[in-house]
Amino acid sequence: EWLLAEGHCVAGALASVTDGAMYAAAPVAADEGWGLLFKESYKAMLAQEDGTEKEETIDESAILKIVAAGNRPPQGLWIAGEKYTLTRQEEDEIDGAPVKIAVAGRPKKGVVIYITGVGTIIVGMFDETKSATQTVGNCRKSVHAFTEFMMSSGY
Repeated sequence: EWLLAEGHCVAGALASVTDGAMYAAAPVAADEGWGLLFKESYKAMLAQEDGTEKEETIDESAILKIVAAGNRPPQGLWIAGEKYTLTRQEEDEIDGAPVKIAVAGRPKKGVVIYITGVGTIIVGMFDETKSATQTVGNCRKSVHAFTEFMMSSGY
């Protein structure tokens, strides 16, 4: 909920770099955060390089693990059954400690992902249709501030 307090993110989650599995999501009420950020493994028709489509299994946790490692997932980034385009992957520092950052979007919404050096993945989602303050820049500021807090607490 802390990540959502300023209204710059519609949802947020914590996951482990070990397997990419999310273990906490907000908003907590009625499991809304889980609905916005996660879907169990499922099948989807994906375009292939030769122009055909092929049914593939989408494992969002495994995909998040690939992103956390600083790589681009071959199937793309999928969150709660929606495909996002990775637009940025970079490395930075918070108080001298390394963090990886990934930014991804789709029309009118997106996610900002920070990965700490001790193995915590922090995901913030914004949705421009919910509020004018929910932009990639504002969401990134909120995720950055929350990451600073988590890192100061040992995460």
